Amino acid sequence: AMVRCRECTQLAPVCEDCMVSSHRNQPFHWVDKWNGSYFERKGLADLGLVMNLGHDGEPCPNLPTGAPKPIDVVIVHMNGVHQGKLQECHCVNRPSLVTQLMRADIFPASLHRIETAFTHEVLKAYDLLFNLAKVSTLDFVRWLARRTDNSAPQEVKDRYRDFLWAARIHKYLTMVKRSGRVHAIVLPGRDPDDITVPCLTCPWPDVNLPADWEDAPPHLRYLYRIIFHCDGNHSLNKRSKQDDIKDVPLTNGQGQFVRNGKMQAYLDARYNAKKQQGDGTDEVPGETCAGFKVIRSQRPGKFKYMDVSGVVAVICNHQFSLFGAVADLQTAETWGHGDFALAGALR
Repeated sequence: AMVRCRECTQLAPVCEDCMVSSHRNQPFHWVDKWNGSYFERKGLADLGLVMNLGHDGEPCPNLPTGAPKPIDVVIVHMNGVHQGKLQECHCVNRPSLVTQLMRADIFPASLHRIETAFTHEVLKAYDLLFNLAKVSTLDFVRWLARRTDNSAPQEVKDRYRDFLWAARIHKYLTMVKRSGRVHAIVLPGRDPDDITVPCLTCPWPDVNLPADWEDAPPHLRYLYRIIFHCDGNHSLNKRSKQDDIKDVPLTNGQGQFVRNGKMQAYLDARYNAKKQQGDGTDEVPGETCAGFKVIRSQRPGKFKYMDVSGVVAVICNHQFSLFGAVADLQTAETWGHGDFALAGALR
């Protein structure tokens, strides 16, 4: 009995074989192994634990003689970064390795030559902390490194860029799942591409209105009206810089923003041509009041070196951001940008 588990409650020290056998479905526990002088922290893979995929933790019954060795994969869990060993299923009708990992609640960081993966638990925890506590991705990864080795976190394998990619894909897939699109569910009067949360308080034909709402008398028609609010924000800007051409939006045309390219023809005619000539913005509101400093601040050339100078959004009376009702600004707030946002809200 030379090994004890650091995460199981009141588990007596056991031998290595018993520890591996008892943790077949808990492969991410840290253990202490006596090295003759002190208890040394180890991962279960160091004791020989292999995660078998496809058979609830049991070895594949169709594992051929001379099968490939288990795959070495870095797996990030809530308690740190683990070096794991995976043995995939070898049955005739087996799913892909990615599917086998997903069914084991492990999210791979790539689709081919998988070397890094993250548990669903750590991705969900990051999503909650990011939304509620505003924890940055870098701080979260640093926290995971200290959970692995608090005395020398710099020695832990850096998986920051892998985590950025995996967390982004995981969040998008979660949005699609919750919207019901993966089950071919489309609510009445709702765009099939819409994955946003709708406002169920606003009047919505075939959902929350009576069948004869169109025949309501004049003094009751106000009950079925919808109220929109439109405003812009120039703090949400993006300066011109060298971007990754492979970095594409995952929710293009599925979320609150107007689909990329939808306003391009309008912008080319009204704004981009002048910007390329160095003339600054195309449309700057006229000054109608000597005391209105906001208009004077939208001077020509202010947004010359910005790809996005802000956003203009249309929201409902219940503070819901609507599907396709947020547009990127390339100038000051113009009627054209507002019209695109309003058209998305009315769709």
